[in-house]
Amino acid sequence: MAYKEELAQRRQQILAAMAPKVSSTFGAHALLATEQDEATMQRVQELVTTTFGSQSASPFAVAQMGCFDPFAAMFLLCRWQHRLTDATKDHIKRVMTQDIHGRGNTENHWLMHYTAQLLAAERYTDIDTWWNGLPRQTYHAEASRWITGTIERTARIGHHEYDSTDYHGWHVLPMIALADHAADPLLRQRARDMATLLIGDMALEYFKGGWAGGHAREGYRENTWTAVGSSATLLYLYFGGPSFGPMQAHQAMAPALTAEYEPPAILAAIAHDRQQPRVVKKTKAPRTIYRHVKRESSPVYKTTYTNRSFALGTTQTGLPGAPAGPIDLVSWDLTWEGPKHEAKIVSCHPYTDPGRFSAFLSELPQRIGVSVPAAKPYLQFADRLFGASPYEQMMQHENAAILLYRIPPEDDHPYVNLYLPCTTAWRRDGQLLWGDTGQFYVFIRLLGACKWEYVKDADYIDGWVLRLCGALTGLVLEACEMDSYSDFDAFVSAAPAAADNLSDPVSHTTQTGAHLEMTYDGAHRVNGEAIDYSTWKLYEAPEAQAELDSGRVHFEHEGQSLRLDFGIDPTQPLIPMRVIG
Repeated sequence: MAYKEELAQRRQQILAAMAPKVSSTFGAHALLATEQDEATMQRVQELVTTTFGSQSASPFAVAQMGCFDPFAAMFLLCRWQHRLTDATKDHIKRVMTQDIHGRGNTENHWLMHYTAQLLAAERYTDIDTWWNGLPRQTYHAEASRWITGTIERTARIGHHEYDSTDYHGWHVLPMIALADHAADPLLRQRARDMATLLIGDMALEYFKGGWAGGHAREGYRENTWTAVGSSATLLYLYFGGPSFGPMQAHQAMAPALTAEYEPPAILAAIAHDRQQPRVVKKTKAPRTIYRHVKRESSPVYKTTYTNRSFALGTTQTGLPGAPAGPIDLVSWDLTWEGPKHEAKIVSCHPYTDPGRFSAFLSELPQRIGVSVPAAKPYLQFADRLFGASPYEQMMQHENAAILLYRIPPEDDHPYVNLYLPCTTAWRRDGQLLWGDTGQFYVFIRLLGACKWEYVKDADYIDGWVLRLCGALTGLVLEACEMDSYSDFDAFVSAAPAAADNLSDPVSHTTQTGAHLEMTYDGAHRVNGEAIDYSTWKLYEAPEAQAELDSGRVHFEHEGQSLRLDFGIDPTQPLIPMRVIG
């Protein structure tokens, strides 16, 4: 009950901040939740009819839409149909059943598309022929098959478009919409459990208002910020945080604020329990590559370590080589509590081969190298800090990590950008760096030559950017709590001496005595024993356990437990379906 009360208070706080700024059909949920008068109904009608499809009933005015607007319209209709004007409801029905609907090209697009189509097909039973010429029941069956398939795949082998601070909400919202409004009781239950699992994903790596660790599709050059993307609103809603501002009131997440669905309180308890060190290991599904590769992608393996003052996370991306580097992946970071730019350390090789766009996306390879950067020019920036390289490899053991890059000399950008906050007090001795963040200490050994650059208010970046160069370059990093040492000088004195920077394997002995050794394209060893990633579970953490391919996840915290069972028969093959992200 205490959690429900806290959730209700945060919900009202976010709605109050969001409602005066509503400008979309998603945001209309906030209007309807906070205002009751006739003017509000007319304002919602205006939002829907001017942003969703065509207003004219003429067959010459048919509009082609993406997946966001139909999903927003159907979620609004299902949740608030008793409050919408007849004109609003008529408009939604006509556009959903007569206009043309595009599915988009990534996993979250298809999920929103099919969720909207399924909800519409269940409500407009007086329509025999759907907008695409198929019988309504046929398209309902297709939507149901794809939604069921993506739930099954995620429960068995992990999320494809995994842990994205920008796009995670576009997976959570469709599951909430289905949990609240789908006609099939079994689908409602499966969607409710999947919403809980996706929110549980965030809980395991939640850190003082932010989402720590590696992320697929972070994007938009915000990864030196503490609160990033639409997930910031969900994190604050479900788990709270040390601060509240515009990033915690993302208008697109308004439907979650007014939904019947609420996650179990155990997830919030897990999110906030950070007094003891813990390691979270996850396996995520392979990032499917359609072009330019000669082998299948391997699974993604994530490690995230959290302690009282910081969180360190890394990712084994499993990609099959150039040009399959993902567009906007943030493969690792060290994060702590603080304002944007002041509480993140991250690195990136700004790989820009045009082939990396057509490896994932559906446009023709001949033109995608121009069309995608034209819409998102930051994907080609030379000082980029997101978009992991096919030449990047890493390993992690608890609070220490080794990151290696072997970049071909003919690469357009044969260097690594390493971001360091300028508000951290840095001390340097050759290739060794020590940092005092005011909350914990960090040690960094630079591999290869480096050049320091200070960047102020430049494309979202504000701090030091070191450019690391060399045939084999990268860094070794270790973070430690301050109370382990008498002062900063004692921490500096305890650090290991400089080693041969270009040796392979690269080794590091942590200040607790663990010995890490990493060979590029080779073994990752801890105390002489190789890490066997193929034995990793779907989830392995003090509070979460799940075997691969089982479809069963168990959360536990201080005597309370939560079991999710997706009814998987592991002897049956996965439903064939297109998934990218």
